[in-house]
Parts: sequence; C-alpha cells; structure tokens
Amino acid sequence: MTSTITATASLLPTVTGQLSTQPPIMQIIPILRATFSLLRTFLSQALRIVVALATPLLIFVPLISRLFAPVILAFHIVLDVTVYTPYMIISNIAAALYPVYMFCGVACIFGAALGILGRSLITLSNNIIAPESPKASLHAELSMRSRKRRRKSSFAEES
Repeated sequence: MTSTITATASLLPTVTGQLSTQPPIMQIIPILRATFSLLRTFLSQALRIVVALATPLLIFVPLISRLFAPVILAFHIVLDVTVYTPYMIISNIAAALYPVYMFCGVACIFGAALGILGRSLITLSNNIIAPESPKASLHAELSMRSRKRRRKSSFAEES
C-alpha cells in the first residue's frame, strides 16, 4: 500500500489578507536617512573644496593683520574703556554688596509677611471680640461720604 500525499503551501502572502502594520512615520524614516546621508556627503565634499581653495589665501593673513593692527588696537582700547572696565567695576561692587542686598530683601519679605499676618490677626480678633452689626457698618458708610461744603470767599461782600 502506497499512498501519496500532496501538499501545496504558498509562501507569498495574499494581497487581500495583508494590511500594513507599520505606522506612516516608519515608512518615511528610510527616505529621510538616505536624504541626510546624501546631504552629509555633499557638505563634506564642499568643505574639502573650500578648504583646498582657501589654503593659498592663508599667506595673506599675517599681512592683513599687520595692516589692520592700529585699527584693531584702537578698537580694543575703546572697548576696554567703555565696556570692560565699567563692567568689572559694577560686577565687583555688586559682589561686595550682595550680602547687604540679600539681608534687605529678606527683611522686606519678612516685614511684609509679618505685617499682613498682624493685620489679619487683629481683624480676626476684632471680629471675635466685637463683631460689627450690619446697621453699624451702614451708618459708618453713610458718615464717610463726602459732603459738599461752601467755602467762604475772601472776596465776599460785607453787608
């Protein structure tokens, strides 16, 4: 007894059963990687060309620096007088006065906090000891309204 079993297996996925499981960003990454690789290669070659062309010009750097030495020195002196020296003076004074600044700042903050706390406690104790009645507060509000007064004129006619 001989039996023959024939099995057929498909190694290719069917078109209808295959859905893309990768997010769209994963499909863009190879394109970006190739683009940046090409850009890096181009920029490195361009830099080599620029360096090769600019190397003979380095002969002129000492000549140019000697020609512009008086201008550079004058600019350095003006910059030293107008910027660096005042900055050093101000920074040294600020460093010397920093402890005083901190002491005054902390004192002001604690003074304000103590004043607010004291006012709140006094208001609370006044409301506990002698609460205001609504009638008394209305009377106080009416008495605080400004009244128009007639001034006697110094040029008034005497009769």
